[in-house]
Formats: sequence, structure tokens, C-alpha cells
Amino acid sequence: MRTTSFRILLLSSIAMLTTGCESLFFIEAEAEEICKTERDLSFPAALPLTVNVERSITFPLGDFADPLPEDTDIETELRLRLFEVTADTDLSGVERANVSVRQPGSNTTHVIGEYTRTSTAPTRTIQLTSTGPVDLLDLARQPELEFIFDARGTLPSEDWTASLRACAGVKAHANYFDLVF
Repeated sequence: MRTTSFRILLLSSIAMLTTGCESLFFIEAEAEEICKTERDLSFPAALPLTVNVERSITFPLGDFADPLPEDTDIETELRLRLFEVTADTDLSGVERANVSVRQPGSNTTHVIGEYTRTSTAPTRTIQLTSTGPVDLLDLARQPELEFIFDARGTLPSEDWTASLRACAGVKAHANYFDLVF
């Protein structure tokens, strides 16, 4: 009887492995929302023919990756929840804006949020909307990321200040099957 049980267990394990059931064994870590606010950032007056302004901020992930094993690849999903710019001047001349993310020390950026002007009414606040999740391998292992805000259009002709508020959700997924076998 024990031999039969062992054979059934062995055959079912082989069947699971050959049918792709290895995805049942994984470790997942998630931070629903991490936020950071940068207040009173200075922006220079736009010179004639200036069509864009760029500003970067560091975005903390903290110890998010601590529960994840070191010796396996991690798939990471980053989703922008909120990116808001509130200025002390009129921003209605901003036609388009985007926010990108990159890992520290990298030149590769991934757009995670966009804004397109829909009205010419005066406004001091613009909100960028998410372009969807971005999957970056081993992104969660970094203690911080860099968010790059880029605005294009008719920019304020005098020096101005703004507060940037960024919130993002992060999810990491590691295949535990690779660690066990």
C-alpha cells in the first residue's frame, strides 16, 4: 500500500511539474501605497524658446525587499497612484507632462504617468494619470528610485515654486520553485 501511495505522489508531482504548475510556488511582497512629497521646489523662469522643464526626485522604497530571497530573480510591478504638481503660479500653459522612473545609476527610463492639457482655464495644479504598471526586473532590491518630472508647453516667465506629491504601489514576485529545486 505504501508503494502505491508513493507512486501516486511521484506521478502527480511529475505531472504538476510538466504541466507548468511550478507557478504555484512563489513569494510575493506588496506595498499598496508609498508616498513622498517635495515642498517648495524652485523652478527658473522660462527663457524665450524654452519649451520644457525637468525635475527629478528620489522615491524611497525602504526595506520593501527584505522578505524576498537574495538568490533568485524578482519580477517587480510599479504602478503610479498619484503624481500631483501644485505651483504658486498659473500652470495652464503646460500642454503635456510625464513622469518617468529609473533605477539609481541607470539611464534607462520608463514612463509611468502622463498629463495632457484639456482646458486653458487658469490652474495651479496638474495631476498626471498612470500609464499602467511597469515591470522592472529586481527593481524592489533598490532602497530608492528616481522619478523624473518633465513638463512641456508655455512655461511661467518668472521664477516659481511648486510642491510635488508622488504615490506609487509596488509588488514583487519571486518564483520559489527555483530556490527549492
